[in-house]
Amino acid sequence: MIVIIADDLSGAAELAGLAAARGFQAEVQTYFDPTCRAEVIAVDTDTRLMPENEAKQVVHDLARRIAAAKPRWIYKKTDSALRGHVSAEIESILSATGLDDCLLIPANPSKGRIVREGAYLIDGVPLDQTVFAADPDHPRRSSSVRELLGESDRIRTPDACRMEDLPGSPGPFTLAAGAADFFASLLPAGIATRRRIITTKSLLLSGSLAAWDQGRATEMQARGFLVKTLDEAVSTTVWQDTDKLMLAIGRPARETGLALTERLVAAALPLIADQRDLRIGLEGGATAMAFLRPFGWTRFEVIPEGHVGVGTLRPPGGTVLCVKPGSYPWPEECL
Repeated sequence: MIVIIADDLSGAAELAGLAAARGFQAEVQTYFDPTCRAEVIAVDTDTRLMPENEAKQVVHDLARRIAAAKPRWIYKKTDSALRGHVSAEIESILSATGLDDCLLIPANPSKGRIVREGAYLIDGVPLDQTVFAADPDHPRRSSSVRELLGESDRIRTPDACRMEDLPGSPGPFTLAAGAADFFASLLPAGIATRRRIITTKSLLLSGSLAAWDQGRATEMQARGFLVKTLDEAVSTTVWQDTDKLMLAIGRPARETGLALTERLVAAALPLIADQRDLRIGLEGGATAMAFLRPFGWTRFEVIPEGHVGVGTLRPPGGTVLCVKPGSYPWPEECL
């Protein structure tokens, strides 16, 4: 059993989707249950927006339960832009498991996100000059990886500019941590698997300010989506006019954070009632968790549809959920 610890649902789904596409039986959980049959379990701690001390305790308690289950190895999924309590959560895992140190690779070279001479760049632009500089919860005001992480003698962050720069296994006494590319490089070889679930309607819920600022509305309109924001009234009759709807928070002037995602979900729930063959895209970890919370789901089968960066999840008896970090584009055939 391989266990992934992620601080939001989109990160957990992304890595579980990678494992499923490699042929591993994978599951996403919001409460760790090692009795399942999954070979790869991705656990969402939902700690990115928690106060740091609370996040540390949640992760420490989870890591102790995971260690007691004796997994083959543990991977700490971190946000590729180093948002959240990255160092604090890594230190909590080291303390709970007895591992010596951590090899952290936040770079995703396959997506143009690299670390060069200690600086984080996205498509050649320093992190603090990208849309992440205006993140409402964790603004990135520096491109220095060391400044973003703070001082820690137990966390190593080497440069990574190309896929070839990604290191191999860090060894049995070192925690592997970072973004999706590093995790994929550590996965054992498997038989590629793909299974497509056919649906007739698509609803995209986008609570990501980064996605909005990167032009997600224009992108999805080009794909045939009707785009609406929370400022616009949307009734259940909308499905008479379209089978592809994007509902987004937009760029609100005042309101931010949890209140916005809760309003987004409240607007969406009437639109999914009694809708069969519906595929729901959830963009951003906070949006995904806000959507799942009213249903009380804690375990999700991962469907190996093979979409890079997206986890296709299905709760018991539930609809198809496609979960993705906010800052990456949607694959063409996903929604």
